[in-house]
Amino acid sequence: MTVCRIAVVGAGPLVGQAHCKIIKEMAAEGVELACLCQRRPDDERLSDLYQVPLYTDAFEMARKEELHGVVIAAPTHVHLPIAKAVIEGAAARKRDLGEEAAGEKGLRALLVEKPICQDLESAVKLLNITEAANVVVLVGHQRRHSAYVRRARELVTDRNFGPLRGVTMEFSLLKPDSYFSADNPAVEWRRKKGIGGPILINTIHDLDLMRYITGHEITQVFAMTSSSARGNEVEDSGAVTVTFDHGAVGTLFFTDAAPAPWSYEFTTGENKKYPPVADTETRDCYHFMGHQRSLGFPSMRGFSYSPGQGQERGWDCPLSYEKDAVLRQDPLQAQMAHFVQVCNGKVKPVCGGRDAVESLAVVMAVLRSAEQGRPVAPSEMLMEVNQAVMTSGIPWSPAISSKGSDELSKLSQKATSLPTCTKKDTTQGSETADLESKHRMSSVGGNALKKVESKLSVGSYGYASSNTKLCEEA
Repeated sequence: MTVCRIAVVGAGPLVGQAHCKIIKEMAAEGVELACLCQRRPDDERLSDLYQVPLYTDAFEMARKEELHGVVIAAPTHVHLPIAKAVIEGAAARKRDLGEEAAGEKGLRALLVEKPICQDLESAVKLLNITEAANVVVLVGHQRRHSAYVRRARELVTDRNFGPLRGVTMEFSLLKPDSYFSADNPAVEWRRKKGIGGPILINTIHDLDLMRYITGHEITQVFAMTSSSARGNEVEDSGAVTVTFDHGAVGTLFFTDAAPAPWSYEFTTGENKKYPPVADTETRDCYHFMGHQRSLGFPSMRGFSYSPGQGQERGWDCPLSYEKDAVLRQDPLQAQMAHFVQVCNGKVKPVCGGRDAVESLAVVMAVLRSAEQGRPVAPSEMLMEVNQAVMTSGIPWSPAISSKGSDELSKLSQKATSLPTCTKKDTTQGSETADLESKHRMSSVGGNALKKVESKLSVGSYGYASSNTKLCEEA
């Protein structure tokens, strides 16, 4: 059996340690926790527990160890320098061994915790580095691996669900004061604007699932936020309104300063860190509304009309109720199993670097909207990054520039091809869903196309070659 050797950089208590535990539990499947990289040399507890080497320098770690994959679970603002150090260390190892001796061995993939970086420019630089080294990036939007999410995606994108009318989401819970402790320098970043705050750290999960579950891109956002609960630089509460590429709308309310169970973590019960709450099975944090059906998440309760002869669909007709059964599993375990497959070259990432940049652009648009008090398009944020590329005088990488046409083609198709249903609507004896879809194409498609045409490809950035040696913990 070929062993897949994985290192973890940043084995903090929230995420990194969970990755270490899962990797160790996969030993029988040919997966090995090769080593850890921590910021503090005296933090030897985990390396002693798992009997693996401890490094404080990501470059030296990648140079000395034979690694097939590296998990970067450090704070968001150090993802880029750590990724750069790992890539350069792996390249140095290959030079030390010699091309022939190295053979097929070497670094194949990175699992970078979400968000991929704290801003789009850093994310683009990270992708330029990894793509130039032929290293695949899987971004840790672990909820995409959830059984609940996979089933919701199947239901919402089914031809008998839409066209999508709208989405409502909620992220409401209370983070303890110790999470923001002013006495702990290691968590100071959580209070700082631009690198901390629930928009960047938490709601990126929800906004990413808006895109992933619905299969539609977000073309515009408007946000209002407040920091009145704690008085930190970062927000603690807020509301976001979004517009999708085909004309549907969505909302997201969030707060990390209220005792409430209306969040993904508490309603799904997937993360055992959070204590169970009574009546979880009937509590939803997301709602998806379509022309033909609606869905509560994660209860998987679906509602639709099945009127009898002579009845009209609508509020005078009883709603039909159905519930899908989903077998709960740990998304982090599913994600790590997927990462091993990525490292072995057997599958493509469920959430690759470019896909993660799309979600990060939505978050950046939310932050700008809240700051400037106006609607902002994610394409506006991407356009600024591309402008920086064009003015830098550095030629675009073909692998990256070609992505632009592919992405535009994908978005254009979504903007003009709404979900259709040729199944007869028995309430009216006609193919109403199909007719409505065609009507929506003619009335909305043109505007949506104009919006997505401004969505430019991510360009290539230059970066100084230096052995950045950083290790942080989440």
